[in-house]
Amino acid sequence: MESKIVCTSEKILTLIKERGCVSFTELENSIDDSYNLIFLAIDKLVRENKLSLQRNRTDYLIATPGNRFESKEIRKAS
Repeated sequence: MESKIVCTSEKILTLIKERGCVSFTELENSIDDSYNLIFLAIDKLVRENKLSLQRNRTDYLIATPGNRFESKEIRKAS
């Protein structure tokens, strides 16, 4: 199980480095892993201080620490 979490963590970090910031929904739709595996990987990355979370009205925004919390999904809506 741990190797699956590590693999999913790497996918998440790659995606966030490419996009800067993503919503949890956007992340879920971009990665083919289960919700539980994505959640465990995010938990691991936040504990390691590799990701930051910020609650939006209906979702969570995920970014690397120090990065602006503005997902492309939100920018399109503005």
